[in-house]
Amino acid sequence: MILTFKIYQYKGIGVVSFLVALALFSSIALSVIHWSAHHRQSMMQMYQYLQAIQIAENQKQRQFLGLDCEQQVHQNNLIFLIECRETHISIRYQLGEITL
Repeated sequence: MILTFKIYQYKGIGVVSFLVALALFSSIALSVIHWSAHHRQSMMQMYQYLQAIQIAENQKQRQFLGLDCEQQVHQNNLIFLIECRETHISIRYQLGEITL
């Protein structure tokens, strides 16, 4: 009794299939990179905005106590330029400006 087995020859992945898989992976990777860069930028804007609000509140307290308003504040390697008026305080920073 002779046993016969069918021998299957498996071919590797085709060139077209490989290129499609590579294109899908690349587009997903680029989307994630773009999203993370956008997310990091928006977080930096929010963080600097909150810093500017804290500086403005500090300057308002200085005015209330009769102290002079500072012209600029260096904080976390950023420069916040301060302009104090009787009715409002303006803070300019790298990514924007606020007025309280």
